[in-house]
Amino acid sequence: MNYKKLILDGKSVRDFKEKAIESECFNEIESYIKKSKKLLPELNIELKIFDNEETYEKLKNVAGYNGHMIKAPSYAVILSDVKQGYIENSGYIGEKLILKARDLDIDSCWVTFNDSDIIKEKLNISSNKEVTAIIALGYGIDKNIKNKSGSERLGVEKIVYMDKWGINTSIDELEERGLLDAFSYARMAPSTLNRQPWRFIIDGGKIILAVKKDDFTSNYEIGIDAGIAMLYFGLIIDTTLFDLKWNLDKIDKDYNIPEDYEVIGYCSI
Repeated sequence: MNYKKLILDGKSVRDFKEKAIESECFNEIESYIKKSKKLLPELNIELKIFDNEETYEKLKNVAGYNGHMIKAPSYAVILSDVKQGYIENSGYIGEKLILKARDLDIDSCWVTFNDSDIIKEKLNISSNKEVTAIIALGYGIDKNIKNKSGSERLGVEKIVYMDKWGINTSIDELEERGLLDAFSYARMAPSTLNRQPWRFIIDGGKIILAVKKDDFTSNYEIGIDAGIAMLYFGLIIDTTLFDLKWNLDKIDKDYNIPEDYEVIGYCSI
């Protein structure tokens, strides 16, 4: 898979054709997710695909942004063990699923929801795991929809700090370190309300990720956004330099990070 191209081609589709997705595509997506790298491989997850018309009717009053459920021919539902980092892990896996679907020319959109138990009840899911992601899948009505990964995005120099918060780095410095590509694609990560809430701090051989907290987003949305940003950064490092691992442990160091930002994790480079 050409991850760079798939990231650049990214768009969220909310209007889908009634055309069904072939079962072979679902098999390929499920196989890819099963075999591919996870943010936290020790967490057990389940992936379920729903591809019948009744699914929309069951979800339309319990899912969707501000009650507006997205009608699609199919939905992917991720369930997870509830442990530290499980939401970030689901954001990482869910966006990986979206990239694989895009590789198969299948469009997608994250679907918001508030209550895992209600979703399980509506979809007749028997599991002790928590629903952590719902993704609409299908073929967009307007294939000419432009993505929002270009000029509307913050520049790399605005999201990456050197040593501590507020000390901006430069394009040249990132290029010398071999990190420009990874940060350039990380800035393309989709986020709730397109807030672009992530910031990175380079501390020697360590990269720290912090995400903004505010009244417009929930802890769930913060976790999903962080997981996607870690995926995009990691995919580029994985394919160009080495196998990267994110750690979600607390960091005992003061980087002068503002109170409205939260450190999610770090990785070594």
